[in-house]
Amino acid sequence: MGQEILEDQPWDVNPGGPDVPGWGRLNDPDHIASNHLTFTQDLIRMRRERAALRGDQAHAYFYSDRDRVLAFHRWIEGAGEDVIVVASLAESTYWAYDLGFPYGGFWKEIFNSDVYDHFVNPMVAGNGGGVWANGPGMHGFAASATVVLPANAVVVFTRG
Repeated sequence: MGQEILEDQPWDVNPGGPDVPGWGRLNDPDHIASNHLTFTQDLIRMRRERAALRGDQAHAYFYSDRDRVLAFHRWIEGAGEDVIVVASLAESTYWAYDLGFPYGGFWKEIFNSDVYDHFVNPMVAGNGGGVWANGPGMHGFAASATVVLPANAVVVFTRG
């Protein structure tokens, strides 16, 4: 219990109890806990700002067991808000991975979990702020883009 806040020992649900979560770790010099807090805050902020990430429309449109990649499309019907979420569970980075996108044009990279690996990771494997979906249709979509998928990471794109 408590893994979601990086707690590594049992803790009491009573705030006055003897075993409380290690909130003091937020000030540790290694910054692991504070970096995890930043990661969690950024995920929550992204979900609040993007209605498509809270809506009912979701389509897992691509997976590869061999590459250990999963991609899905979230959108709000008629609102023009589309989000592509790509998870890579691979142990190495894919520097040129072709994926379908619902529409052509520029897709802004709004989240890249590789940033949080030794936050702020100075050597982030990413998409330079976004990708152009100007390739041929793919995975049942009208367009495609070549993306960078960091190892063991999640990247999120929205129509720019």
